Amino acid sequence: MKLAFLNTPQGTFTPTHSGAIATIIWELMRVAIRNGVDPLVISRSSEHAPYPEVRKLFIEYPPSPASGIGLIAARAERKIRGWTHLGQAAYARQLSGAIRENRLQDHKLVMFNDPEMAVFLRRQFPNLFILHWFQNQLVCKASSRSTYGKSVNVTAGVSDFTGRWIEEYYSLPAKSASTLYNAVDSERFVPADDPPPGIPVINFVGRTGIEKAPDLLLAAANRLAERTRNFSLQILGANHWGRLEMDDYQRKLQSLSDDLEKQGIAVRRPGHIDRASLPAEIRKAHIHVVPSRWDEPFGLTTVEGMASGLATVASATGGTPEIIGDAGLLFERDSIDGLAECLAELVGNAEHRREVAARCRQRALSFSWDNTWNSLRTCLAA
Repeated sequence: MKLAFLNTPQGTFTPTHSGAIATIIWELMRVAIRNGVDPLVISRSSEHAPYPEVRKLFIEYPPSPASGIGLIAARAERKIRGWTHLGQAAYARQLSGAIRENRLQDHKLVMFNDPEMAVFLRRQFPNLFILHWFQNQLVCKASSRSTYGKSVNVTAGVSDFTGRWIEEYYSLPAKSASTLYNAVDSERFVPADDPPPGIPVINFVGRTGIEKAPDLLLAAANRLAERTRNFSLQILGANHWGRLEMDDYQRKLQSLSDDLEKQGIAVRRPGHIDRASLPAEIRKAHIHVVPSRWDEPFGLTTVEGMASGLATVASATGGTPEIIGDAGLLFERDSIDGLAECLAELVGNAEHRREVAARCRQRALSFSWDNTWNSLRTCLAA
């Protein structure tokens, strides 16, 4: 099978400065190679070192015009063609040229998000096989929305929740969107040989943005501190790759952290953690929290915390209940009291915490990259 993975126009393909989609592509390429398929990744170029040992085709993302006729023309094209970003149209043309130049029209293309690009590529390549995999619930302009269904061979969502959302938003037939779950490398994300000594450590991993709701965790921890101070926190992540830029929301997080510190509760905030170091950092904790206030489609951090043997608590949003199943604990979106109750249940009962952690680890084993690859191959054979 000739197979190519197409990253999003905004995404790069590095182990240090790229998001979840790059990780997903990398993991699936590794499994594909083990199964006798030598796939290609097509991605925006980056100044940072890419993932190694796989075939890559990098495309320069053109600079957006800053003023003058070029800016006017780019804005007009964005409006007429339904692009979301100014540089998308120019990037799409470069991508189309690269597909022709490298004779990739006979490949099966797995692309992520960016429905406008799917519509564009169908116009350029009527016979190209396109599997379009939504990692998020993405809206688009009406011009792309109306033609999306005819532009792809297979539509997939990263959870049942996302699939049903896609069908409704894009007016697709019921149950027509396949579900391709993300996964975890359960040989890297493993429980600690011995639980970390000392008081329970509560963990958060991710970009410290408002949609991920680390403020909710800190507020719930402050609520928990009214009942017990027998815990600490670690917040792994920042609002930018490798650095933290202070803004009103980051200042709010700092203020909530300071409130906990004043009560004698340690809050460890090492900033952004690269992929190579992440498993060991997660294993420093006992409890894993995914407090997202948006409809989380399938958070890699959710299943990575579970695989690491942490008792996992998450907001019941998006596809998260599908991942958690009956293994971990769920609370209602934006409920400080609901999260605080879950944390109190786990902090105050070590035996229960271990039972939940064991269930989470076992549940995580069902989300393997081999399983995702097998499901993907089934979709590609459609």
